[in-house]
Amino acid sequence: MSNADLNERDRILQEFHAETVFLSGNKEWLVEKNYFVVKSTVEKIVKWAYESSTGLYPFDPIPVGSYKEGLHLQVENTSNDFDFLIPMRYNSKLALRSRVVPSNSSSRPTHQLPTYIFRHRGICNFPDKGLPVFCQGTKLLVDIEDVAETDVKIYCDKPKSQLGEDEEEDDDPEYYKLEMCQESLGYHNLDPEQILKDFHQYVGIALNPEYTHPRQNDPVFQRRLFPSRVPSIHNSIRGNIKLEPLDLSGPAVRLVFNAGNETVPVKLVPTIRGAIEFSNEWMREDLTHLSDWWDGDLSNEKKSFLQKVQALKEVGPELVPKEGFWRLSFSCAEEMVLKEVDADGGQRRAALRLLKFVNKTRWTPEYGKLLTSYHLKTVLLWCCEIYHGKEDWETLLSSLKTLLGLLKHTLAKKHLPHYFLQPLNLFNKQYKTTNHIHQLLSIEVLTHEVSAMLADATAYLVPGHESAGCSVNQDYEEKAAALREFKEIHQEELRELKRMEDEHMYEEVETTEEKSL
Repeated sequence: MSNADLNERDRILQEFHAETVFLSGNKEWLVEKNYFVVKSTVEKIVKWAYESSTGLYPFDPIPVGSYKEGLHLQVENTSNDFDFLIPMRYNSKLALRSRVVPSNSSSRPTHQLPTYIFRHRGICNFPDKGLPVFCQGTKLLVDIEDVAETDVKIYCDKPKSQLGEDEEEDDDPEYYKLEMCQESLGYHNLDPEQILKDFHQYVGIALNPEYTHPRQNDPVFQRRLFPSRVPSIHNSIRGNIKLEPLDLSGPAVRLVFNAGNETVPVKLVPTIRGAIEFSNEWMREDLTHLSDWWDGDLSNEKKSFLQKVQALKEVGPELVPKEGFWRLSFSCAEEMVLKEVDADGGQRRAALRLLKFVNKTRWTPEYGKLLTSYHLKTVLLWCCEIYHGKEDWETLLSSLKTLLGLLKHTLAKKHLPHYFLQPLNLFNKQYKTTNHIHQLLSIEVLTHEVSAMLADATAYLVPGHESAGCSVNQDYEEKAAALREFKEIHQEELRELKRMEDEHMYEEVETTEEKSL
């Protein structure tokens, strides 16, 4: 393909990006305005939650997600969503310490991360060592037996009061462990489900027009000579915000802001920061993982890995509540890695936006949400680690081909490793059906779509572009024909796949190799 042909294709992609994927002008102004209004209101809501919880949320919300990373779309007639981490108070002297997962699966710890840890005496030694924790996927677990001999009270799992009436306490070997698993409401219970329920309630109070102060019904607060002040939230603002029902399967309390002609989804995620330190074992193991799934040149691996380590040392992972566990999240570390991603003048962000646009407008409507924004961001993170040459990112066309090439590779391997937890495969859906064909079908149909797009991204995105002076790509014609044939042969199975996706008839199984944090 001639340079003139490549330049013309890149120009067409640039126009498509500017006119369809990332609108400027009024759309850009509206997105910025909505973000300012949302951020200002969320800051007020968090101050109310601080009072409602008597001090559990002392810090400002932290913007995260696509908008903060510059990876968001600005599409006509589509609202942007905004995500915020809501940091919680946590005793930093009781830092968690990562350890190697036991090789013997029968001895693998199964207890959840303690909701609270309280040490009676001799505190000089334990905080230095930290509490040993294990990683199973993104779940954090503790081995109660490993810390039972230390002078520590551990609050986790279900309390004794929740034991079934028909359970014989004296004969139950778990009973003695449960004696340590007492409720800790007096110590700001950090049970992940309870945190979400309480925070949802606190947000509801902040949005309730009947409240002028979150503790107005607290008799102790009423007797205080100088009541604490909270920022006022005008009822006109409250009336434009809807608090969604709580979904304990996810980590967020969800709001919907009514912004004129748009409704703006907002997620507030309670989080514990600064509680985890990654072990040296994890750092050493991480350097070996790329070779497990990537067949190309790894000469730049160590340089990029050090950047990853630096991000974790500076901001660390967060813990977020999800499905009854505290789970590892890397929002701030990912943002740090991506902060200067286009410092060399590359087109990485724009290329990812194009890929997200295709996923949202073509793949998701046809097959369901087989790929999420997090899948695609992970592809970008790995591409930045593997491809350092400026030539790979110099144009929008070359940048998009770089992303598509790695996505095709991961689909062929049926393995997309988490960027920070490499033993964790993000292609981990298991559909709730006796027919296991759908898990493979989702990979196969995406492989066909990516292959066609990789053959000629311009023809895939802008049909009829040949009339603008580009030559016909025979490889694209063959790949597009193969895609059509595959969809015709499997149309019934693909229809069922979309139904299961739309009805969330799947689970994401976080299985990993037995590696350390």
